[in-house]
Amino acid sequence: MTQKIFLVNKKLFQKAFGDLHGKLRISALERIAAVNRINALAAIKSAEHGWLGATFSCNDIVTYLYFREMRNGDFLILSKGHAAPAQYAALAAKGIIAFEKLLSYKTPLGLQAHTDMSTPGIVSNTGSLGQSLSKAAGMLMASRLKKERRRAFVILGDGELQEGQNFEALMSIKKHHLTELVPIIDRNNLQTDSAVRDIKAIDNIEKTLSGFGFKIISAQGNEMKSLEKAFGAVDKNNNCVIIADTVKGAGSALTAMKSPSRRKAVWHSKVPSADEYIQILDELAGASGAGCIRKALEDWKISYPRAARLSVSVARGGISTRDAFAGELFSLMKKNKKIIVLDADLEKSMKLTPIAEKYGERFVESGIAEQDMASTAGGVALSGFIPVVNTYATFFRRCFEQIYVNATEKTPVIYAGSYSGLCYASDGKTHQMTGDIPMMRSIHSMRVYDPFSASETRKLLRYYLSGVKKSWNYPVYIKLRRSPTDFPFKEPAGKFSIDSGVMLKEGKKICVVVSGPHLASYALRAAAELSSTAAVAAFSAQNYLDHKKTLAMLRPFKKIIVLEEGVTSGGLADEISKHVLKAGLNTRVIRRGADGFTFSARDKSCLFKEFSLDVRSIKKLLEEL
Repeated sequence: MTQKIFLVNKKLFQKAFGDLHGKLRISALERIAAVNRINALAAIKSAEHGWLGATFSCNDIVTYLYFREMRNGDFLILSKGHAAPAQYAALAAKGIIAFEKLLSYKTPLGLQAHTDMSTPGIVSNTGSLGQSLSKAAGMLMASRLKKERRRAFVILGDGELQEGQNFEALMSIKKHHLTELVPIIDRNNLQTDSAVRDIKAIDNIEKTLSGFGFKIISAQGNEMKSLEKAFGAVDKNNNCVIIADTVKGAGSALTAMKSPSRRKAVWHSKVPSADEYIQILDELAGASGAGCIRKALEDWKISYPRAARLSVSVARGGISTRDAFAGELFSLMKKNKKIIVLDADLEKSMKLTPIAEKYGERFVESGIAEQDMASTAGGVALSGFIPVVNTYATFFRRCFEQIYVNATEKTPVIYAGSYSGLCYASDGKTHQMTGDIPMMRSIHSMRVYDPFSASETRKLLRYYLSGVKKSWNYPVYIKLRRSPTDFPFKEPAGKFSIDSGVMLKEGKKICVVVSGPHLASYALRAAAELSSTAAVAAFSAQNYLDHKKTLAMLRPFKKIIVLEEGVTSGGLADEISKHVLKAGLNTRVIRRGADGFTFSARDKSCLFKEFSLDVRSIKKLLEEL
């Protein structure tokens, strides 16, 4: 079997460096950093997904901390958790995890997408930015009470400073004189695919942080000598912060991004091709200064398949609801001049770049600042416009209070929660949102939708933004999926209804109620494979259903199975049960959903299977009933 990934394993590492003990020389640290990049890249290539730019950017800092600075009891929190492979590689080099474990990156039982406490040596879960300074402060406060002497180091990205919680934490750190906590700003001047200055910059980070009472220490973050000087300048009697200037993608001439133009920082999440992979490895093997690693690489290259690409899931069912939403929104903005779109540094992921380029005056880039974005949208709505607020569904948790206050003002706001549910398999529990439906349903007057198809998504947007709905005074939440269905299905003809479901398949006795495109297709597939007489009904609306229409659909059935791509408490099952109880029907309502924390996976099928929401599990449930 051909080995597709080049890994510096324990035997090769020890051959290159021997037994590491005592204070390592700068040259040794530089060589270890090169090996850590090789192994971090191995993790990313094994998953064919990851954040190479951020990983390489902070790799030297992480290496320096583990091999020179940190003592027993000290800990590192990588607040920019998407750079996890850098920390995982260092943990392997330190002997805390097995080198081979790196190849399990983004698998259910392996290393998670963002640093996670399931991995030995990781003290806090990360992923959602801006929280780690507060977490480290709390840990050190507790350590003081236990009379423990330990230090904490927190690595943050400069774009991450757009999250306001960081500044709340800085004030707490200063107030409690937590001098044993050293924030390190990885200032590579880039975020996602653009420069920080193009999104939302702090003109003078040094002056800003010094205003909080911190001693500012400058460093070249990709140079070990400079890091040595910077950490040597940390004053245990004063609060210090290290601002480390780095290059995103540092370590390879191919991936280093020094001054890319707007939206052109491709190595944020790009995975190298086979030829690019070898080019990067050649550079890093040379930088390792180890003849044994260079020889091992040459031997590996002999059998390396240049066209190789590891298996990844392929979406097959047309376009996703996310893409349909973005396309329809673009069309509607030409006709409706009142639409203003707000984004949180996810323009590319949300497919909003055409809108940003065409309608720049009505596109507000808020940066990594969801609370600010939501309240800004509230102000836009109070001024007579219709804001459309876009981010990952999971990040709406951060601005829930702001969304609630907006709702109390009785203004029209559309919140689009993308990358939701279980199909966003790769990025783990901090990015896979399964609680948005009950969260948004808990706000009085909020209309909540989970469209079951691209067509339904377009109709929903047209209803609110093309003049069908002349005016409204309540917020709207639309749950969107990153990927299309695996099994395309034909939608029944008929007039769009905003407050009732659609019968996708007629049936008797049992009705499977679903929302979202994936469960709609899985339920239809399961019923077809069983030749089942069960009906399948899809509900885009998750609340404010018309009682008479809902009863007309569900009254004939003795059993209703509600499948939800999220938690079962407070969601669609509750809405359906409400109508069944109100009508006094002798109907059994059976719930099945994603009750529990999610995890990283290279294919969404792992997640659907885990929560018994895949085709096979639905078939089994129908057989049992």
